[in-house]
Amino acid sequence: MEWMDIYDAAGNKTGRQAERRTALKDGEFFLCAHIILENTAQQFLIQQRSDSKESRPGQWDITAGAVDAGETSLIGALREAKEEVGLTVPSRAVRFLFRDQRPHCFHDIYYACFPFSLKECTMQASEVQALRLVSDQELIALMQQQCHRTSFYKTQLTNFLENRTKFVTSCLQ
Repeated sequence: MEWMDIYDAAGNKTGRQAERRTALKDGEFFLCAHIILENTAQQFLIQQRSDSKESRPGQWDITAGAVDAGETSLIGALREAKEEVGLTVPSRAVRFLFRDQRPHCFHDIYYACFPFSLKECTMQASEVQALRLVSDQELIALMQQQCHRTSFYKTQLTNFLENRTKFVTSCLQ
């Protein structure tokens, strides 16, 4: 059973929790976290969702998941990276990018640039069936074709990826 905090429309915790699959009332939201992982070779990690997943089985995506009750979105993003792809992301390498709002769910998007390779990754079989490293343009193309992403999400992510020079420079030092 996976418990999540319930948030109001302004993004504040309500003090209540519910199981992940609970139907929320109008003005209530769960919180999810996404983390875009870039290595020092300027390659981005994407993962193919397990064929056994209920939603979007077999689809390529970035690392993401539900934020557990009591967690911040940052802690949730770091946990998802560890659980799903086996990477311990240094918190100093993480930057908050933006929050996307969908029906009954906020999505906090993070970016991290740090040294890693595919050899260091381990897949959580129940969540992930394959991993790949792609260029920024390949990641943009992947995100643009995903119908479950909002136009706000796609625009914000594309703008960041095309203008991330200051983040990449600090990553390579």
